[in-house]
Formats: sequence, C-alpha cells, structure tokens
Amino acid sequence: MIKKTIGIFLIIFIAIFVINFAHYYSKKPYNVALIKITGIINQDSIKDWIKQLSKAERSKNFKGVIIEINSPGGGANDSERLYRAVKKLNNKKPVFVLVDSICASGAYYAACGADKIFAYPTSIIGSIGVIFESLNVTELSKRVGVDMLVVKSGKLKDVGNPFRKPTKDDKKMLQSVVDGIYNEFINVVSTSRHIDKDKLKQYANGSVFASYDAKKIGLIDYVGGLDLIKSQLKKTSHIKHIRMVEIKPKKPLLKELMGEQFSFVFDYIYLLFNPSVKMIYHD
Repeated sequence: MIKKTIGIFLIIFIAIFVINFAHYYSKKPYNVALIKITGIINQDSIKDWIKQLSKAERSKNFKGVIIEINSPGGGANDSERLYRAVKKLNNKKPVFVLVDSICASGAYYAACGADKIFAYPTSIIGSIGVIFESLNVTELSKRVGVDMLVVKSGKLKDVGNPFRKPTKDDKKMLQSVVDGIYNEFINVVSTSRHIDKDKLKQYANGSVFASYDAKKIGLIDYVGGLDLIKSQLKKTSHIKHIRMVEIKPKKPLLKELMGEQFSFVFDYIYLLFNPSVKMIYHD
C-alpha cells in the first residue's frame, strides 16, 4: 500500500514537472520587464534591484522596462548607485518609471535615470534634499551622571558624538558635506529632467508634490497608470503586443518549473537535505 502511494505521488510529481516545463519553454518570450522597487533604499535592498536591472539589460527579449517605485528614499550613496544602474539600463533600452504611492528623496534620485516618469493622480513625488540627523543627549547625560571618554586625533574626529554639543566647526563641516551631496542631487535632476537649476532650487527644499503639481514643475512626464505607460512604451519601442513579466529575486529553476501552487513540494525536498532549517508552511 505504501509503495503504491509513493508510486502515485511520483507519477503526479513527474506529470506536474513535465507540464510546467513544457509551458515554461513553449510560451512566447516576454518583451517587457517589470521591476518593483519598494521600501527603504539601503545597502541590502539595492543588491537585488541592481541584479534585476542587470538581468533586464542583458536579455535581448526585453524591448522595454517598467520600474514601479513605492519608496520614501534612503541613503545618498545607495540611491546614487541605483540611479546609475537605472541610467545604464536606459542607455540600452527604454526605461519608464511608474510611481505607485510615493517616490521621494533618494527614490526620486534613482527615478531620474529613467527615460520617462509616470505617476498616478494621487501619488507623492519630490522631497529633493539632503538631511543629516544625530541624537544629542548632553543634558540628559549630565543629569544621570553618564559621560564618555574620547581620545581622538583631530577635533572633528568625533563629529556627531551624542555626549557633547556640536561646535561651530562641527556644523560647518557637516553642512559642507550635506551641500555637496545636495548639489549633486540638483545636477542629476536638472540634467535628466531638463529643468533650469535656479528654477529647480525653488522647489528643491524638501517639499513633496501631488502628481499634477509635479508635472507642472517638470518632475514627472505623465499623470496616469499602467495602461498609459504601456501605450507610450508601444510607441517608443514599436511593440505591437506587450507581454510583460515581473523580474523577481532569482529562485531555483526547479521551483520555477513546479509553479507557485506546487512550490511546497520543492520546499519539502529541500528540507530533507537541510534538516536544520525550520519548517516552511504554505497557506
């Protein structure tokens, strides 16, 4: 009875595998890639996004790329790296950004690498600016009798030390750093969006804008959703029928061929060879 059950299970498993394998390789190739950038932009999050952008760049099947952004921004250096990856891709094939709920600060920086920026009517765009924040507990530490020993090679080496008040030299140096990054941000937006710097600086004070106001300023190109972006992509890339696929972090090929509805089989096989891993449950 047990052998019969195992045999039936194997037959079903092989049948599912063959059907998905045939479907996977027989369908027409996708010609538009969708990449979603969601959440805070930091050193960890950009790794997958840059890999996805690189994959879209390498594939000859993709004639255009849609990047859907829903992010409040993040680190300056990480945002700049993401911008460069988007721009590099846009040099090879059309890249259109679609703003979901918000595309602010570093996220907007990255979006400027695209050819066109679209946004829903209720999306939030902007927050062009740079900020440095540091907690200072000088007064609190005096009350509770806590102090910090600092041995340093220069008077500015411990800038941001929460146990001492910032000096004029501290603030001057930090302002210089912030201004330098801010000027680079302005240069990128001005160049990519074709907005005069003096005009741009009127709005580049950290303010955010609703879509129609952002369009008036020149921060975005169109107010509209996925249908509009698809129609514009057809014109730009000369695609008659869009076949779009979302590029996600890479999964094992076996799991892809099994399909999402049967991916639990792969998980259980994986667990047989990795007993220390916690059980994976699927709804």
